[in-house]
Amino acid sequence: MVERAGVLGRLPMIMCVCAWPLALAGCNTFALDSGNPRTAPQATIVGPQEAPRPMALSKQNTGTYPTFGRPLTAANSQIDDQQFTSAESQLSSLAAARASGAVSEAEYQRRVNALRKLASEQGAETERQFTN
Repeated sequence: MVERAGVLGRLPMIMCVCAWPLALAGCNTFALDSGNPRTAPQATIVGPQEAPRPMALSKQNTGTYPTFGRPLTAANSQIDDQQFTSAESQLSSLAAARASGAVSEAEYQRRVNALRKLASEQGAETERQFTN
């Protein structure tokens, strides 16, 4: 009971401390009421300008609707199942030989480099066929 009397005894002081900032906050004035009206920013008049050139990927009016009636063609032919299985078996046997120790690391690297060289040459050859 003594503690409550202590808190209740301080209550008027706490209310006074909290009330002063609220009372002082109401004394502020707004900038619109200060008597200094702000002027509007000056207008900038822009004359006629040349329209920007359309970019390569911008909309172009051709006068026709787009159609998807033509069959789509791939840039390169897909490998068939037989080519996939032969390449997969070749790579799997090389990996198995490396794991078992039948092929040395140097031989493995030589074969991998040969396959990479073959892939890069075939890519360049295919690109030459498409450009001609």
